[in-house]
Amino acid sequence: MIKDWFSKIPDDFNKNDNTFLGKIFSMLDDEITQLKDTFTCIEEWRDLNNARGKTLDIIGNEVGQKRGKATDDVYYRALIKSKIARDRSDGTFNKVIEVLAQTLDCEPSEFQMHSADTPATIFMTNTPIQTIYDVGLTPYTFINIVQNSLSAGVQVESVQLDGTFEIGYLNDSSDGSGLSSVNNPTLGGNLGAYIIPEKEVSTPL
Repeated sequence: MIKDWFSKIPDDFNKNDNTFLGKIFSMLDDEITQLKDTFTCIEEWRDLNNARGKTLDIIGNEVGQKRGKATDDVYYRALIKSKIARDRSDGTFNKVIEVLAQTLDCEPSEFQMHSADTPATIFMTNTPIQTIYDVGLTPYTFINIVQNSLSAGVQVESVQLDGTFEIGYLNDSSDGSGLSSVNNPTLGGNLGAYIIPEKEVSTPL
């Protein structure tokens, strides 16, 4: 940038970096570089996936999702994504699944939603619990997001959360390390869960 500045002044001036003018240009170059870095950071933080701290609070306030007790940015970011997606949901199965996919940053095919025998009631199966943990949510917060994404009057009967822990025969493996995982046999897997919302404490959003 300094060379570009030198090229724009008359040749009557000494264009050496060590001159008084060169030192001024050098100082300006450092300041401008810092400003550019700051503006780049601001632009990146405007993106929800990169926003942190106060910037994330501003985005949350704009969409109507207060931080509350969500001190962790990863967790709060997931709540904001959920709020944005829920505001666009019409309560149908497809829209609810889209909300969940956007919240957990995964494919809609990872969720299965079914109509229960009880009128205006649904249940979910095959939901990967690790995907919920990956975005910093708890299973109970996830279920509350599901409930808040449904049409008024529709209730969640139950949610089956699939873990990665498996039980095998003793002679299936000679390696005694870890509890085994579907994804990585050397690591301990996550247990799944079967949750009935009406028997659990709701997590406020």
